[in-house]
Amino acid sequence: MTASLTDAVREHHAELRRKFREKADAWLQTGSPEALQDLANFLSGELLGHARAEEAHLYPAVEPLVKAWGRATATMSIDHEFIEDYIRRIQAWPDPETCRELVLGLQAIFTLHLEKEERVYLPLIADHLSAEEQARVLAQMHAGSDPDAGAGESAEATLDVRAVPPRERHPLIFATFDSLRPGQAFILVNDHDPKPLYYQLSAERPGAFEWTYLEQGPEVWRVRIGRRQD
Repeated sequence: MTASLTDAVREHHAELRRKFREKADAWLQTGSPEALQDLANFLSGELLGHARAEEAHLYPAVEPLVKAWGRATATMSIDHEFIEDYIRRIQAWPDPETCRELVLGLQAIFTLHLEKEERVYLPLIADHLSAEEQARVLAQMHAGSDPDAGAGESAEATLDVRAVPPRERHPLIFATFDSLRPGQAFILVNDHDPKPLYYQLSAERPGAFEWTYLEQGPEVWRVRIGRRQD
């Protein structure tokens, strides 16, 4: 039986992780030119080959799936999970060598994370988000990043679906809701009363959500949608 695409990708990822770790450890432990050459050959051959194959074939297949059923920012949220984990491990004050490795790893992840935001998200915001929405998001970010703010004062994201094709709106909204932790919420902005969405949420997520109108037309509807505490 032929392996599924997802199984094959996961298996190859595991193999790449193992080879990368083994070859990097061999060079770090010996410092030999031969080990470094072996590592370089692996990076420029198998690892880059994998990356190029994903760019050419896997990502074009995934992109319409993300638009229909996924959440475009999900991979960035995974970055944040790794960043939080690295910070927790550094704050545990491990031995100096482990701490050095963690700091260097965190620096690499954070640098790449910022680069992705600045090359992909910020141009979209500049070109397509109104000045009013930009100001609102900025104010929310400032409030949410305040280290003195209480736990209940964290910023709530705004999901403006007015420019999203109608058939894609509900999958996007459901994906956003499903990404919330208990007690979290987001602000939905729409160009009509999203009452059909309320009924769909009631049917598919009964008892799991809170729904509060913040603005009710005639041009714009804003609704706070939250996940109930367990």
